[in-house]
Amino acid sequence: MKSSSKKTYSFLGSVALLTAVCISVAAAADLSEDAALFASPQYNSAEMSVAGDDWTGFYVGAHLGGITSNDFSETNSAWSGGVQAGYLQQFENLVLGAEIAASLHDELSYELSPTAGLQQEWSVNVTGRAGMALGQTLIYGLAGLSLAELDPTGATTSASDNHVGAVFGAGVEQALGNGWSVRAEYQQTTYWDIASSVGDVGRTDDLTNHAVTVGVNYRF
Repeated sequence: MKSSSKKTYSFLGSVALLTAVCISVAAAADLSEDAALFASPQYNSAEMSVAGDDWTGFYVGAHLGGITSNDFSETNSAWSGGVQAGYLQQFENLVLGAEIAASLHDELSYELSPTAGLQQEWSVNVTGRAGMALGQTLIYGLAGLSLAELDPTGATTSASDNHVGAVFGAGVEQALGNGWSVRAEYQQTTYWDIASSVGDVGRTDDLTNHAVTVGVNYRF
């Protein structure tokens, strides 16, 4: 009888212990599931790369295109190309920055008369830039100053001289990844009150050119 009672107590104790273990395991599983529901999701480095600050940083690049004086004639048009460097800072969707660009022009001509003109072979532009970032695309406007040398041609008798003008324009830039981007840009530049002499007769002119270029930048 005592042996039967001991077996009964032993069996009941084992059942109780097993039940307690099962309850503990189930409770732990529930807690683990609840923790998983409220835990912060984990992302790898690629998933964390969001377009919140893509345009911030220094950059260097090159550009190539065409430039024409204000009459848009074929004889007063030329190829244009050069290099640029700048810095952009992104504030949410707003992007602000500045750029300096140096360009060579293939004998851009400004016609003063049928037999006289001025010729521009280079320019250096310093511009401020403001735009809107739409993911990997940046749409922007620009304005600033341009320095250029104008040389006499034909019957123009005045000497070569450097002049400062105003430049404004707009562009669109597309990020390609790994710091690279491509852009297309339009600029209009005007040099006011340019004094020259044609046939020993003095005159002043406002000279305007239009440039359309494509370029590539590397941001670091």
